[in-house]
Amino acid sequence: MAKSKNSILLLSVMDSWGGGEEVLLKIALHVEGFQFYIATPPGIAAEKFLGNKLNVFSLARLKKIYRSNNKSWSFQDKLKVLINIVVSIFPLYSFMKRKNIATITANGNFAALFALPFTVIFKKKLVVIQHLLYENNSFEGKLLKILVKHADQFVCVSRSVAENIESFIGEELHNKLTVIHNGLSVENFREENLATRVSPTEIRFAIVGSIIPEKGHNLVFDAFCEVASNFPECRLFIFGEPREEKNSKSFYKSLQETKENLVIADKIIFKGYLEQKSDLYNQFDILINYSLVPESFSMVVLEALAYNKIVIASKEGGPGEIITHNKNGFLIEPRNKQALFQMMSHVVSQFDTISMNDLRKNGISTVKEKFSLQHFAESYKNILYNYSYEGN
Repeated sequence: MAKSKNSILLLSVMDSWGGGEEVLLKIALHVEGFQFYIATPPGIAAEKFLGNKLNVFSLARLKKIYRSNNKSWSFQDKLKVLINIVVSIFPLYSFMKRKNIATITANGNFAALFALPFTVIFKKKLVVIQHLLYENNSFEGKLLKILVKHADQFVCVSRSVAENIESFIGEELHNKLTVIHNGLSVENFREENLATRVSPTEIRFAIVGSIIPEKGHNLVFDAFCEVASNFPECRLFIFGEPREEKNSKSFYKSLQETKENLVIADKIIFKGYLEQKSDLYNQFDILINYSLVPESFSMVVLEALAYNKIVIASKEGGPGEIITHNKNGFLIEPRNKQALFQMMSHVVSQFDTISMNDLRKNGISTVKEKFSLQHFAESYKNILYNYSYEGN
């Protein structure tokens, strides 16, 4: 008999909005041929999904628990996670039964933990989207060894993530790994409408993302101080807000204090969070993506290229899968203030040259040719088709 379509549950444990939630939104809006439902805790993410007229099941206990200690997970932290999972089983099961859901796509390891009872007990199919790079002996990494026994497929946002997972599990996991880079719609980008310079009198650098210690703001501050002493027309914009964690908020406060004590304090501007992409990217010329730890992908790098920006990024992790050095951007040695200073100075001194304009054009071409939303949607369609249709 002909195959019948089953519904798919997109499972998230985040009440805030981030790159993982953006991926789920793109799947729900652009992957054709499936009925998607989104299970998520109440909050900003749920509101945004609802704002896009998606089918949302909101459950308060379906929420990620953060460790109380920055270095390790306590017994109490793990107990909270377990309690939330147990309390969520019945309402999630009832919802999935009503909607005839046979496949769960979990947004990360913590979301996959909430899905485990349904794969073990009710034999639901499980696809886990992997967004992060894990450290050796981390709690998150150990979860992989549990999940690999029950998940049908891991979809990794980059080759770096896939290689990282293999380092924990081994090559026997290889047949369960698929790499699907994040995609970006380029239909509304017309190269002739994208400015190469935001201000006629300034050259503006920017850091974009959550304000957390790992993003390397302090190192960028130090390098920028030297750049600004040689090129007074430069400015540094900081886009983003601190997260709810205590260390993020204290780091944000220390950054503001650092800025106020600098001679060039007026050249560093905190701009906050901007949801509208055009409002964000139309305010600066050069993106600095210089995290202290390797990034799994970096949607910010991809978006900056699409908006005709020059990108300077660390030569490790996901950005290296987007940027080809000296062709569509620049990759430099990580955690090296002198290397960052030299590259920032080079870009400013060559800012209006033909070679820099070619670099910008190559960036837009990269997005269109390798990271289109169409390719993203087709890739997910091919994966989900295997688990969302069943024969009668």
